[in-house]
Parts: sequence; C-alpha cells; structure tokens
Amino acid sequence: MPSSPRGLTAAGRARIEEVARTHVERGWHPGAQVAVYRDGVLALELRLGDAEPEGMRLEWFSATKPVTAVAIHMLIERGQLSLDTRIAEVWPEFAQGGKDACTIRHVLTHQGGFPVFPLDFPPEQIGDWAAVAAATAALPALWAPGTDIGYHPLTFGFALGEVIRRVDGRMPRDFLAQEIFAPLRMEASLGVEDTSIVAPPRAMSDVTFEDPEGSEHRTTRIAELFSAPPVLRAQIPAANAIGTAEALARFYAMLEQGGALDGVRLLREDTVAEVTRVHVSTEQDLSSHLPSSYGLGFIVGTWYAPFDREGVFGHGGQQCTISYADPSLGLAVAYVTNGLHDPLVVQLRTEEMVQAIVEACA
Repeated sequence: MPSSPRGLTAAGRARIEEVARTHVERGWHPGAQVAVYRDGVLALELRLGDAEPEGMRLEWFSATKPVTAVAIHMLIERGQLSLDTRIAEVWPEFAQGGKDACTIRHVLTHQGGFPVFPLDFPPEQIGDWAAVAAATAALPALWAPGTDIGYHPLTFGFALGEVIRRVDGRMPRDFLAQEIFAPLRMEASLGVEDTSIVAPPRAMSDVTFEDPEGSEHRTTRIAELFSAPPVLRAQIPAANAIGTAEALARFYAMLEQGGALDGVRLLREDTVAEVTRVHVSTEQDLSSHLPSSYGLGFIVGTWYAPFDREGVFGHGGQQCTISYADPSLGLAVAYVTNGLHDPLVVQLRTEEMVQAIVEACA
C-alpha cells in the first residue's frame, strides 16, 4: 500500500462531477450521490438533485447484500459458524421443502435453490420478522442446494438474517448497526424510522431484461413498493439498507484496506481476500438467465463494468446503484441514485462513471 493516500487529480474530480451532473440532466435519475475513497481516504463526495439536502439518504437495494455477508463472515471468524454449516443446524424449520442440505456457503453464492420469496406475501407484513422468516423457511427448493446457481434477490437476506439472529441473538438490524455501521461511522441503517430522510426511488423506465417492452411495469411496482413506509421501516437484509453514498464507499474502503479502516478492524485480511475471489460462475444464472460470477456475498469476475476489471468486487442495486472496490487502484466507490432505469442505460451510466473515476487516478 502507498505510504500516503494518492487521491484524485483535479481534472479527474471535475470530470466525475461533470459526468454525474450530465446524468441528472439527461433525466436518468432525479437524485444521486457519488463517493470515492482512495487508499482509505475520502477523495470525493457529491450530492445532486433529490439527494443533495443535508441528511438525505438513498436506498441501496441489493448493494445491501455484501454488508449482510460481512456480518456472516464476522461470525465465522468468531467461531460461531462455518461456511459449510447447514442452515437447518441453527434453524431447524429451514429444512422444509428439500432445503436440509443448504449451507451458509450455498446462500452466499446463490446456490441455495430458493430464490423467489412468496409473491403473495402481504407487503404490509414485511416488517414482521417472524413472518418473513417463516415464509422463507417454508419455501421449497427449486433445485438441490449446491447444484446450480440462481440469484436470490430477497431470500438471500432473510435466510442469512435469521442465521444471524439464531446464532448471535440480535436482530440483523441491530447486529449491522452495532458491529458495522457504528464502528465504521457509516451514516446508514437497515431500514429507517423517519422516512422523510429518504429520497424515494423513481421508475424512469419499465424496460427490463425479462420484460423488454416494459408492459408488465415491473420497475414501477418495485419503486412503489420500496417507497412504502412499511418497507422503508422494515429490515430486509438483502435489499433495504438506507444511507449515503459516502457510507457505502466507506464500507468498501474498509475491505479495500484489508478489513480495517481508521483503526477499526472488522475482518482479517485473509478473510477479505478469500470472500472477494470468484467461487462460482455460470453461463446462465437460473434467475437472470445471464452469465454470472460470485464470491462469498459479492459479485466478482463477471462480464460487465466495473467487474470486468481484474480484482474488482462489489455489488449493484436494482437499476440504480453501483458499489465496488478496485484494489489495483486503491479505489472504493459508491454511485447511488434514485432512478431505476432500463438495463442499457444503467450499464452506460455505470461505464461512464467508472471510466471517469479510473481516469481521475492518473
């Protein structure tokens, strides 16, 4: 590691801000925050549009997953779990539906076989942890755990969150707050009580890979659901961490620095190296039907930016967020918006920002 933080060039910082403002001007989202750490030090923070006011936070959607994964890895380091612990060992009800063989490793790599949370689950009950845990436990395995790969959008977090509760005794919201957010001084939480501090998500397009015509209005439904107070107040450990981009980038700065930041260590350096390498990959993910590649709770080594760069690891979030670390450049980045756009715009938005940040390291 460099003896002193390298920062970003002045021209590069200006270019990053130009790209961020251009994305708002194009109407790709009404609000955004960008934060970049380099060598463990905050090098840039921007707040635009709906997300500009002091204290305003954004929903991270699936960029929440690595935070929950780190909580699990902390418990593993403490000897309270192992990657190959069967979930049913600590949560017997989970064995229903052919899931008895499902391990912690299987969930972290999206091989659990239970990707779809019940579509008829009442949204107003999403804040009832006992209910969501019971619904998750009752799911049938769609494939034998460990035999195939399919992204688990919500069940990833409900399963791991209940494991945290069973093993540690604290609810996942409290574990994350006390063991990750507070020690790292992150302005973030799993759900919020005061919903007025959240710049709500907006559907900018209903086009998705699954629905290229946008006729099913999937994005609109997601934006409406995740704007609803019961969902904002719930704890959804795969999808509703709410915070600033600076907080999310700070989380990745901790990982980029080997598991410790500003004197606070969450994970051993060897643990970080292990969980952020490729563990599984497939040419056709059973959920997205696209190629995918996962570490233990992270996206790594896949075909699209920024994960097409060697060693980059992180996670996106529901057509609006990208967060990652690029150890080769000492970068930890979060670009969080409240505009849920179609996949091609999302990728272009990401590529333009990633390129600007890489160039700012010159």
